[in-house]
Amino acid sequence: MKRQQGYFTVEAALVLPVTISAMLFGICLFCFQYDRCLLDQDMGYLLIWSSMTADRQDNLQDAENLMKRKAAELYQDKYVSWKMTEIDIRLEKNQICAAGGGELLFPAPGWNIWNGDNTWEARTSCRKSRLSPVFYIRQFNKIKELAQKQNERP
Repeated sequence: MKRQQGYFTVEAALVLPVTISAMLFGICLFCFQYDRCLLDQDMGYLLIWSSMTADRQDNLQDAENLMKRKAAELYQDKYVSWKMTEIDIRLEKNQICAAGGGELLFPAPGWNIWNGDNTWEARTSCRKSRLSPVFYIRQFNKIKELAQKQNERP
């Protein structure tokens, strides 16, 4: 009777679960990063949209209500692995502030060694000063004069 060695089976039984776990962990991290980037993009979009809209409104309360309505209509099904926890947009003095956050329920309990609970959270915020119409018109006129001087040169 010939003796066979089974060390390949033992090595495969040890290496395969570790490899699959590492790949799933990497996929989970990539999905989290993708959703975090989408959150940054959405807050930037809300900020730009709000700055254009708020400049057209005479009443600041109407502008803030319009911005909050737009934030509530934000399409949230595009996020792959997490849920949105907060979206807040405010008009403070002459600045527009957009903030958002989300959380990912970590798929494997006990793997989240950085903190005790099983969720990862991400938050982002953006801030932009509103341009006053007078400042914008003055800057436009300066640029227009400079362009005319450039065209008049021989």
